[in-house]
Amino acid sequence: MKLHRYYFCRHYSKFYAVALTVMVLLAGCAKQIPFKPKSAERPAPVHCFDAVGHMPGTKPFIFGGTCCCTPTPELMEQYHRDGFLKDMNYDQLIKEYEDRGIQFESISHHDCNNLCEHGPHLVKGGKCMASPTPGTINYEEIRFGIRYMNTKAAEQLQKAKEKAAKSNKK
Repeated sequence: MKLHRYYFCRHYSKFYAVALTVMVLLAGCAKQIPFKPKSAERPAPVHCFDAVGHMPGTKPFIFGGTCCCTPTPELMEQYHRDGFLKDMNYDQLIKEYEDRGIQFESISHHDCNNLCEHGPHLVKGGKCMASPTPGTINYEEIRFGIRYMNTKAAEQLQKAKEKAAKSNKK
């Protein structure tokens, strides 16, 4: 008995249709992550650094401020005009950074996007003060204070929040 070459295709087509239907139904039952579109408006800058210039009225990050600019005598004068670090001079400020092991942006240390041996950026807990590369996620996280997470980290954060909420109710 010779079988037609399309016999198996027609015979298994019902199986494929059932399998496809089951997969579609299961996909519809999966947990949906809510869609949150990125705002069309530019967020307000949070941190300043060498590439964008100093924002008046900000004090150095190491003293609880939002300025990550490399210290200069001119910047020290601006801090004093803004009412910050009045009891310090430029050399004392440089020594404070050096004592903490923080690396400034310089001729030999730049364009690393904070991925160097001193990284991550100071804002993220590292020792690198080189300006982040514009157009990167790192730039948005440092300049605008936006934090991006991967899905696994977001799920872990959500679980921790739910656990904290449950313990607060008790």
